[in-house]
Amino acid sequence: MSLVLTVMLASRNGASVLERTLAAMTRMHEPSGGWKLVAVDNASTDTTSGILENYAGKLPLTRLTEPRSGKNHALNRALGEAEGDLFVFCDDDVVAEPDWLVCWRQVADEHPRYDMFAGVTQPLWPYAPPSWVLEDVDPGIVFAANGHRAEGPCDALALFGTNMAIRARAFDGGVRFNGDIGPSAAKAYPMGSETELVRRLAAMGHKSWFANAPQVQHIIRPHQMERISVLARGYRWGRGQAHMRIAHTYAPQRLERKNLLRCGLYPLLMRLYGHKEAWARQWEWAIDQGYEDGLRECRGLAARWRLDDGKPRIASRFRNPGPEPLASGSPARRRPQTSDC
Repeated sequence: MSLVLTVMLASRNGASVLERTLAAMTRMHEPSGGWKLVAVDNASTDTTSGILENYAGKLPLTRLTEPRSGKNHALNRALGEAEGDLFVFCDDDVVAEPDWLVCWRQVADEHPRYDMFAGVTQPLWPYAPPSWVLEDVDPGIVFAANGHRAEGPCDALALFGTNMAIRARAFDGGVRFNGDIGPSAAKAYPMGSETELVRRLAAMGHKSWFANAPQVQHIIRPHQMERISVLARGYRWGRGQAHMRIAHTYAPQRLERKNLLRCGLYPLLMRLYGHKEAWARQWEWAIDQGYEDGLRECRGLAARWRLDDGKPRIASRFRNPGPEPLASGSPARRRPQTSDC
């Protein structure tokens, strides 16, 4: 007989989306063995707490608070209240399908030799996205979306915090999320909340499986489709890569020289490139700025590229927050991958 499974999520000032996430969960089909939801209010200053309270009688909900800013601190708090053999993780801005937990229960029971499971996350757009959003950014980095793929064994990096499951036994011995990485109140936090954990678990021998059946939609807010927001996310992703010691295409000194060269040349060259080429270079540079700053922080040095608002340096043609259409074509380069200097 299947055991109960626990769903965990953290929310910091998520009132604008949390209601929709919880409402979808009220329509959830009951998995074999039952389920519970552990939701952590991570030092919110909006109405998150009241929304959670309103759903206390509508869901098998355990409400917690975590005063330390940081999604991973909140998830570690949730792990203390988790029950059963399977832990399912999602964010406060996803809309799960009604059979979501039934599918997770079935996937875990059918693949007992695997401890980590990646599910499908599709973007839920606020309006029809422009072509550059669909073709010229990495949807995994920018929108935490992965879509369908071949079902079966996968790299641990296929797991996204929007929709993943990990067996309880993987947390034996005190394994926990790293509180120094992932979403927090900081303006330019290093991305990698769940990535750091699953890479560590993979190194310990826990195997991963990709499943297409458990599906959620990730709510995309309008501001997240603006170029400045996209570039800021690229910067945070690069910073997280450095903090996790994931190798870059270039050696550190070469990366520093390349970033300085771009800083000097891009104010002129960006006016000469076509839209697509310019955007590809700006996207790559935002990531590289984050990676270099992450390396510097790991060495105890101050960040070089991050501005006071937490964003990277951006060429003038991309400082307009609105979406600038691009011609269709091949996607921009991801790797290594901004006021003008």
